[in-house]
Amino acid sequence: MKLHDRCQKFVGLARNVKVAGIYPYFRPIDKSWGTEVEVDGKRLVMIGSNDYLGLAHDPRVKEAACQAIALMGTGPGGSRFLSGNMVLHKTLEERLAAFVGKKRAVLHVTGFSTNLGALGCLLTPADFVLCDRECHASIFEGVRSTKRLGTFAHNNPASAERRIAAEQGKKDFKGETLLITEGIFSMSGDVACIAELASLKNKHPELLIYFDEAHSLGVLGENGRGAANHFGVTDKMDFIMGTFSKAFASIGGFIASDDTDVLEYVQHQSRTQIFSAALPAANTTAALTCLDILEKEPERVERLRAITARMRRGYREIGLATDDCPSPIIPITIGSDEMAFMFSKELFERGIFALPAIYPAVPRGHALIRTAYMSTHQDRQLDFVLETLDDMARKYRIRLQDREEEPASGEIPAGQVTGGKPRRSYL
Repeated sequence: MKLHDRCQKFVGLARNVKVAGIYPYFRPIDKSWGTEVEVDGKRLVMIGSNDYLGLAHDPRVKEAACQAIALMGTGPGGSRFLSGNMVLHKTLEERLAAFVGKKRAVLHVTGFSTNLGALGCLLTPADFVLCDRECHASIFEGVRSTKRLGTFAHNNPASAERRIAAEQGKKDFKGETLLITEGIFSMSGDVACIAELASLKNKHPELLIYFDEAHSLGVLGENGRGAANHFGVTDKMDFIMGTFSKAFASIGGFIASDDTDVLEYVQHQSRTQIFSAALPAANTTAALTCLDILEKEPERVERLRAITARMRRGYREIGLATDDCPSPIIPITIGSDEMAFMFSKELFERGIFALPAIYPAVPRGHALIRTAYMSTHQDRQLDFVLETLDDMARKYRIRLQDREEEPASGEIPAGQVTGGKPRRSYL
């Protein structure tokens, strides 16, 4: 089949949604104040950003980035392997390693390229890789080099242990076993049961753990040091990965470990490291400045946690399904893709920016609105969001009590889902 023909089916579906006036993606933002943005001249409260600490608009971060541009220019001029290496890069690596409790860290230009490059060079076809089913797409792309890839039921240590025991019990198994999970899952907002997973090392001492802290750095742990710190298992993590595009208000990523020889290998063998331009000085300095602020201002993280608790409580009072998870990512389950598009459109019309996640990001019939909160949200903004969601939850019949009133025949009205929190897959 020709390339154009292969693309045609998807393009047709996208066009139909656009014609219906409910296409929600790729909206260009004209201006941003962090907790509010302007789109097509309309000012909206932003509840879909990963800038959890609101540092992207902190005057100190912006000024430091401007000074870095004045000193080093806007681009690096090459990869770190060649002409793009800066003292700033080494300084940030040292600071990051200390922050997450490891001996060394290696930078990459994005979080996606960190997982893609690091996992791509660390694994061989003989190794067994076991991922939580909800792991990010970058992880699954990174582990393509191994022929032995398995998944375990989301946040289920017993499922993981069974898969490990079965694979290691095979006569032909001679490779490493690498378990991969995340601190906070990007769509469900679930926090990993990392303490229980780390305890699998007691029975399987050769087990290696690769821990993706992209959404948990700056959110969990002492001064935002992450989920491994929060649960006291940093020493059990063989590799900690993180990004700057969330709480660190920049772009870029890193992998940290106590095995400095392995990281020396990653620095020289990661293809996304060697064959990408280095992280620009402005982005590097922004991340460094965010580290300074995190270490000096723990109240910023505490404010985020207070807002998270308040909004989860507010969602429950509205009647939406949620729990006491400390993650600032709070999904609202809608049901059908079309209704999720309509819900997002009406949110926009009422002055709120939040986008839907649909298949394949979530299972079919379990489309959701992904909401996420920031430490810089003001009480008036949060009140406005809760008032709007309360009204819309009734209108769209997505409250738990609405589900309990479903027809006795078992037929489900359009847009509704059954049961509690759905399982999600990102494959």
